[in-house]
Amino acid sequence: MKISLLGGTGDIAEGLVLRWSQAGHEIYIGSRSEEKAQGIAAEYIEKLKELGIEPKIHGMENAQAAKHSEVIIISIPPEYAASTIKACADNITDQIVVTPVVSMKKEGKTFLFDPPSQGSSAAEINEVLPSTAKLVSAYHNLPATGLAKIDEELDYDVVICGDDEDAKAVVTKLTEEMKNLRVLDAGPLDVSPMIEAITPLIVSLNIRLKKHFSIKFV
Repeated sequence: MKISLLGGTGDIAEGLVLRWSQAGHEIYIGSRSEEKAQGIAAEYIEKLKELGIEPKIHGMENAQAAKHSEVIIISIPPEYAASTIKACADNITDQIVVTPVVSMKKEGKTFLFDPPSQGSSAAEINEVLPSTAKLVSAYHNLPATGLAKIDEELDYDVVICGDDEDAKAVVTKLTEEMKNLRVLDAGPLDVSPMIEAITPLIVSLNIRLKKHFSIKFV
């Protein structure tokens, strides 16, 4: 598939780019700066070639990355996610859009869920998406450090939600291409606040206990 990562120079983006390139997908790295996107794309290409993988990775400005892709991943800080999508709206038609965005605030050494007025980052983003796009909420709790180590198996559950069943099926397939990840479909997009709210707890535990936690339901 053709997959773009808007803000593809961020932490979680690296692991997704490397693992999906390994699976043979074509990747478009988006950034506000085309030059920065191309620089990061070159770094990913070099990393993968060292592993014997010939990737198809391109760097470009966010809107152009969105235009070229079938699946769009929003790898952007929460305060800029909705505005970035709004700026790219002319290049978003019927693509699947995936949001791992979570709004948090820090009090002392602890992170707390701090949703926008819409109740979740997914709902805020959905407000500015074209109605033909299909939003799936996913990947909030994958540890970026472990994700970027593509020889490392991630024995975690990925909880997703969304209102389009076909879009969720595509995200499920892409996720299961990353070995040992299991997808749990939690239902409609309205469930996203509950999924997002788990993330600050996991981040706080990672910091407090100096480990890379995620979730596994047994």
